[in-house]
Amino acid sequence: MGDSKPVGPSDGPVAVTGSGGYIGSHIVLNLVQHGYEVRACVRDKTNLLNCGHLSAMNNIGPGSVTLWECDLTRAGDYDEVFKGCSGVFHAAAEMGNLEGSTPRKVYEGCFTATKMIMESIKNSGTVRRLVYTSSFAAVGHAADEGHVHTEDCWADMDMAKRPENKQWTDEVVEHDREVAYARGKAEAERYVYAEAEKMGIAAFGVCPCHVIGPLLSASHQRPWSWQTRIGDMIEGYGHPRMFWNIVDVRDVAETQRLIAESPDNNNGERYNLVATDESGEIRQTELQAIMRKMYPDVAVAGVYREGKWRDGPLSVLEKPITQLGLKPHTVEETIRDNVDSLLTWGLVKPLIGHAGEEQREGNDLGIASKWSPHEYPATDPATRK
Repeated sequence: MGDSKPVGPSDGPVAVTGSGGYIGSHIVLNLVQHGYEVRACVRDKTNLLNCGHLSAMNNIGPGSVTLWECDLTRAGDYDEVFKGCSGVFHAAAEMGNLEGSTPRKVYEGCFTATKMIMESIKNSGTVRRLVYTSSFAAVGHAADEGHVHTEDCWADMDMAKRPENKQWTDEVVEHDREVAYARGKAEAERYVYAEAEKMGIAAFGVCPCHVIGPLLSASHQRPWSWQTRIGDMIEGYGHPRMFWNIVDVRDVAETQRLIAESPDNNNGERYNLVATDESGEIRQTELQAIMRKMYPDVAVAGVYREGKWRDGPLSVLEKPITQLGLKPHTVEETIRDNVDSLLTWGLVKPLIGHAGEEQREGNDLGIASKWSPHEYPATDPATRK
């Protein structure tokens, strides 16, 4: 192989893994809008709920979409789809929110599955660029409050500051989903850079934080996804305290295409996909205030119970703007388009009312969460107890 040149629409097809997912779907849409022939990898291409919106993108153009069935857990499953492709956008992952998931499966879905993806890329003989959807979980590390994370940060830095039950050991991976995910993503990133170097191609890592924005399918209202948590707030469901670092899903997708096309980057470069500026680094109560201003008739929920805050993770969007020329959405556009898409799909029922009427401590309205409708599958019951 030995070719790491940028890719473009005239260089043949590109493949997107996890195309039915929230980020994956937006990557496919962005590529189609820019004239690419996209091979969209999904689990079951007959499942119209998850794939219908992908096929419909053929009506948009100027690019095109074909659906390919692939299983992330099976070696060699991507061999055929990658043949003839100039680039691969690897967005598929095991998040831990599927029935029967375990922390170990989360780790394997990040690291072990990515090793198989690299083998299929090697077997293709044509792929010269890989853009890997990692996570800010591979960036954020134990640090003092106020620490600003950059692309030089890795989640296993300052490990001595972590408690014993949060160390990156195989034992902890067996029962801790957060450690399993962060370790799996970080190890997968380092692996793809090393393997790409050996192959003479280029691999890049994209590390998004709290991704929200418009849903392209009703199936994107998924438990434990940030876009779904926004919907909970519109329905008046108060969550525990959270500090948000918001990035638009469309900016995540656009950045990935720009990475693949850029002549100014090299194997191993990472890109934090985070808030454009401090307007997107906000406490949940500040997010609530923005949403209430947008939807004054809705009793938007904030936090269930007030208390002490830890303002982080802190990280500001830089490299995608300075190196790639990304023109990011404003946080207001991102929030509004997230909510409006949920309303358009009929996925949420707004709680009509005013400030103070939402569900919170001492004001139980019996509202159910769509973000956390039941116990998280990849949680060890003994640990939770």
